[in-house]
Amino acid sequence: MTLAERPRRRPRRHARWFWPAVIWILALGVAAATWVVRVPLTEAMDADPTVGSGRLEARETGTVPAAVLDALPDARPIDPDVLAARLAAIPNPGGGDIVGVVLDGRTGTELTRLGAGGTRTPASSMKVLSGVVALDVLGPGTTFPTTALLAPDGSLVLRGGGDPLLTSSTSPDYPHPASLEQLAAATAAALTRRGVTQVRLGYDASLFGGPGWNPAWPDIFASSVAPITALTADHARIAPPSYERSPDPARFAAERFADALRAHGVEVTAIDPMTTPAGADELAHVDSLPVRTLVEQSLTNSDNDAAETLAWQVALARGVQPTPSSAAATLRTELTRLGLWSDGMAALDGNGIATDNQVTPDALAGAIELGLQRDDLRAVITGLPVGAVSGTLAERFEAPDALAGRGTVRAKTGTIRGVNTLTGYVVTTDGQPLVFAFMVSGGAGQTSARAWLDQASATLASCGC
Repeated sequence: MTLAERPRRRPRRHARWFWPAVIWILALGVAAATWVVRVPLTEAMDADPTVGSGRLEARETGTVPAAVLDALPDARPIDPDVLAARLAAIPNPGGGDIVGVVLDGRTGTELTRLGAGGTRTPASSMKVLSGVVALDVLGPGTTFPTTALLAPDGSLVLRGGGDPLLTSSTSPDYPHPASLEQLAAATAAALTRRGVTQVRLGYDASLFGGPGWNPAWPDIFASSVAPITALTADHARIAPPSYERSPDPARFAAERFADALRAHGVEVTAIDPMTTPAGADELAHVDSLPVRTLVEQSLTNSDNDAAETLAWQVALARGVQPTPSSAAATLRTELTRLGLWSDGMAALDGNGIATDNQVTPDALAGAIELGLQRDDLRAVITGLPVGAVSGTLAERFEAPDALAGRGTVRAKTGTIRGVNTLTGYVVTTDGQPLVFAFMVSGGAGQTSARAWLDQASATLASCGC
């Protein structure tokens, strides 16, 4: 007999009400259980400072957790003699002069030292020092505004606040810097409300002094950094991905702002430099990324513009009109206050382009040590490139004898002609944090110097010392 041929059974009388009844009973049970749990849970949430008034969507947070290193389990102590022997065994075919120091990341105790002599040229490792100073003086949460104001005579003024990562167009990508496009949209809306459809645009970069180009910078770095000014956009790159920079970053930014205003229906009749007049009325502003993020970006990407601008912001915060010389002098003063300055050192900029910069490996390692110990300086640590993963270390640690550094070494690079440095920290296979600063000068060339630096830092990472 086929299924089609089987007689149909008569439905049971309770089939129509049985399953709906079950569903309702279950629903009521879940609701009751939820109420029973919710009352004590809500009371607990209300009393929990990490939640904030029992509302999960609240922005309040608890206290900042203790330093990460304090939470690490005790590790087997490093044997300084074993560590020194392993570093000494690394070949140096390039013949470069090597100096360096390795510290216990918890205590700051020196474990071993390489080479003789005091100071060397740090190249971009200088950004570690200027980053620590920026965080300490300015504070990690500080931002810098770019502002549009309406002058009494009807002119529109674009006033720079020293945002080094300001862009022309809004970017969907991290770290989402402020943009002139955002500012133009808000400004155009404010002008429309006032019935203004046509403006003369002035731009004000007077927050900083000059010259924008540090005389200590070799001309060959003209594509690596723009003249420093309080108003700049897109790193003053005229046509990315080209690295050609505008010689007048403030005007370059103003022109980009004018383009954005026109796109929002505001006619711009002229563009001229201008000092913001008294009585100007703010229409809109956009805030830079916080200092912590600016420092992170300056380290991860070795951003010369950001690092130097932050040094100028430090001078301004100390009541000094920022110029190349005043920014460098303020940097020296602040490093002295932090205990990171010693005789023989010289600081001519904050980004490390100046070849006459002279620092000790102790100062560089000391800055990393401060970043590990102080929560407010933690961006110096989080901004360090990761071996074979990010930033200027993304394509490093490829040699067989340096593989242990992949994903474990976090360090700032430094490279100019005849100079290669690496400054950062690792956690060894035994769980011991080690801070290091290695500086290679001279020798056969960049390739051999980098090979030694990669192997040396990887040796620390793999150390069962």
